Amino acid sequence: MMRLTHRERWLVFGSIVLVAAWVLFVFGISPAAERIETLKRVIPEKQRELEELRTKNAQYLALQAGLDDYKRKATTEEKEFELLPFLESLNDQLHLAEKVTAMKQNVLQVDSSYCEIIVETELENLTFKQLMDFLLKIKFSPHHLQIRSLYTKKNRANPNLLDAVIQISTLELNDAAIL
Repeated sequence: MMRLTHRERWLVFGSIVLVAAWVLFVFGISPAAERIETLKRVIPEKQRELEELRTKNAQYLALQAGLDDYKRKATTEEKEFELLPFLESLNDQLHLAEKVTAMKQNVLQVDSSYCEIIVETELENLTFKQLMDFLLKIKFSPHHLQIRSLYTKKNRANPNLLDAVIQISTLELNDAAIL
């Protein structure tokens, strides 16, 4: 067995401590410091993404509540409501029946739960007030109606009057989709 002097023992002990400190630094402290720097950079970015996700979640919940509300109203609303007869009665009520040149109805299947009923109404020789009254009656109708498109132009025979093509739509809940 080899005998070491006091000085050599201190040198070996110091070398072991130095190697242990270097190993601890390389395999423990350095990766931890790099990870902390990465987290300092990534955490604010992830917090921003979390806020965006919370905002989108709130929007989704609001839309879902609106859809649930619409489904509830659609199930309680009169099953006999039909858009075309409603618009015909509205034209009679506003004395516009003689100004209607065409009315046609289309049905579009939106998805398995809903279909969109669209009625295109062509009107001629309207005053601006008559057109606005018609549009306001649709807007404030107790039914869920939407003015999908509106096209107006001056009447050729009388520039003080308007010709209009209006598309009015409503969504109808299919019987299979009722809650």
